Amino acid sequence: MIAIAVSASLFAQPQATEEPAEQIDLTEFLELDSGEPDVDPYRIINESMNFRKEREPDMTAAEFALYERMSSMVETNADFALQLLETMLNDKEEDSAAFDLALGNLYFAEERVDEALARYLDAVEKYPEFLRGWNNIGMIHYQRREWAEAATAFARAVNLGDRDAQTFGLLAFSMRQTGNTLGAEMAFMQAMTANPEDPNWIGGLLELYFANGRHAQSESLVREMVRIEPDKPRHWMLYASLLVTLERPLEAATQLEIARQLGVADRESLGLLGDLYVNLGLVPEAIAAYQAIPGSEDELGQARLLAYARALIAKEELGKAAQVLEKLPISTVWNQVRARRFAEAELATARSEWENAELAYRGVLQQEPLNGYALLGLGQSLHSAGDVSRAQFVFEQALEIESSAHRASLELANIALVSRQFAQAIVHLRRADSLETTPAIRSQIARLEALAQSAADS
Repeated sequence: MIAIAVSASLFAQPQATEEPAEQIDLTEFLELDSGEPDVDPYRIINESMNFRKEREPDMTAAEFALYERMSSMVETNADFALQLLETMLNDKEEDSAAFDLALGNLYFAEERVDEALARYLDAVEKYPEFLRGWNNIGMIHYQRREWAEAATAFARAVNLGDRDAQTFGLLAFSMRQTGNTLGAEMAFMQAMTANPEDPNWIGGLLELYFANGRHAQSESLVREMVRIEPDKPRHWMLYASLLVTLERPLEAATQLEIARQLGVADRESLGLLGDLYVNLGLVPEAIAAYQAIPGSEDELGQARLLAYARALIAKEELGKAAQVLEKLPISTVWNQVRARRFAEAELATARSEWENAELAYRGVLQQEPLNGYALLGLGQSLHSAGDVSRAQFVFEQALEIESSAHRASLELANIALVSRQFAQAIVHLRRADSLETTPAIRSQIARLEALAQSAADS
């Protein structure tokens, strides 16, 4: 007897959600621009209006006298204060570095940034140890995203003794943007030392570690982020995802369960928790996690459990698959109902329970009479149960549907071959070949034509 070689899969099932990816992009759980300090350039530069006596250049007596007279006007009338200071530019004497800084600050306040930068550069040229001058230069370059220049200026401020966490953070972020990851790492660490409670520095360092695959070193930093801001679901997601990457799924599930008990687990966290429970084989726990997702009868949870059940069927762990399907909450959402019936049909087929398979497929067809996958499955079930005539009728219905026409043609060809109706089998095979050409089908057509010719000659 000649048989048509067909796919081992009885029919194409609706797509289910895929298993969690083994490689997780951990950076997606970090805030955008991790490690970038939340700074206000105007505030920083305006603060440098307050002159210091230690390691600072002095104004001349005339400059200081004028500065004292107009200092009260700076905040209320910066434009007038600027005009007063500019009157001194006509003097033949060179302005002091302190005066350059003051004038630069006023230029900056009036958004004359190029002129402000020129004044700051004049100030540090006259007085190279002018720490606030270097900070202001760095701040302008940072604001302009001129990373190399910003890094140089902030590094100079640090070398002059600036130990402020924000300065280290600005230096770290600027270095990171230039590709100097080692320098950025050291600067982020210094920022963390100066202010260990600021998650910006932890986030910046984490991004560097993730980019270099240094996941094991990241764990203590992620724990610290959770400690500092335990109310942020993304921190818990980051911790769990890192543990998954480190192949410690049970610990990951434990952390998300803690977040759930604390009431800070969001939809994404609960979905991952359910996924982890599924992969660990903890079906009741998975169902509880999915049901806790905001919104009843969550589609994600249903799809994940159905995918798990189908995976068990493929591995021939039919008892476990049946338990999963039995524990699934009853849904009234059709997409979920349809997917469940397909899974039930697949389980029944694996158990050769043809009546149950037929019931499941008919349950789909009651709502979707033109569902080609359900028609193919129903036809297979009837054919396997020995009801060939009804199976043939169902396959002929499937012929009229584009998604199932090719497979239905092959099934009808097989039925014709069993009854030795070679001419009819050739018709069905030619139709299948016209829809999707394969070497196997062409070979079968040639063999059948030769067989039919031989029978005619005899």
